[in-house]
Amino acid sequence: MARALVLGLGGLIRAPWQAGIIAGLRRAGTDLGAADVFVGTATGAIFAALLAACGDPADAVPDIAAEDQRLRAAGVIPEGYQKVLAVLSDTSVPPDERRRRLGRMAVDTRTSTGSGDVARLCGLASPDWPERRLRIPTVDVATGARVVFERGGDATLDQAVRASYAAPTLEPPVEIAGNRYMDGGLYSTTNADLAAGCDRVVVIAPLLELAFVPTLERELAALGPERVEVVAPDAATGELFALTTFDPDLPNSTFEAGLRQAAEQAPALAGAWDG
Repeated sequence: MARALVLGLGGLIRAPWQAGIIAGLRRAGTDLGAADVFVGTATGAIFAALLAACGDPADAVPDIAAEDQRLRAAGVIPEGYQKVLAVLSDTSVPPDERRRRLGRMAVDTRTSTGSGDVARLCGLASPDWPERRLRIPTVDVATGARVVFERGGDATLDQAVRASYAAPTLEPPVEIAGNRYMDGGLYSTTNADLAAGCDRVVVIAPLLELAFVPTLERELAALGPERVEVVAPDAATGELFALTTFDPDLPNSTFEAGLRQAAEQAPALAGAWDG
């Protein structure tokens, strides 16, 4: 029986919640790090790479929180986020063209704001891919098509993670084998279809409300696994994410929210994961 863990796009605020879910389930006896296949998008790629190498995403939360505070203090995140949303939400334009437009925007991002260093700070400086299967989606800047990197391909692990995390206006694209790649979350916030072939799938999806990307329901319908469980933020966590004034302790609060929610959902998830 093959099991897959899918870790969706979260951003710097929602990512700690995702780490809290993983840590909370582990405390309750369900180890998602025992997956046979990992799929990670953007910040989810950082956690997926850590888990596939037997690391702990909770160890990365302090670095992610510090980076979020730094970027917010510089006023980078709100401005860049609005620019990307404006392009993605224009449903009069075909999805591939929207991504190509974002690709042009990404190319114009000449210098790094530093957020790409999160992967390095989280201990992913090694170029070596883990033995277990890890799939990291990115988007080709020129074509707008999704490109998935894994062991044996053109990218080092560090390159693949940085590319999947390279959001336009925040980070320049990452060049791999002569082509440039950017944020895999521009194609899908989860990329759950990459878990095809697995019997059981757990998806931890911090960001489900972006209706202008392929829906998780369509991705899961294409999978047809024996058992699928989706973990999304509950109402209380959603209130944290909706805060308009920044609290420096917010990443830690969202991590704690993940721990709480994991404890509540542990029985159902244990059944889905361990049978």
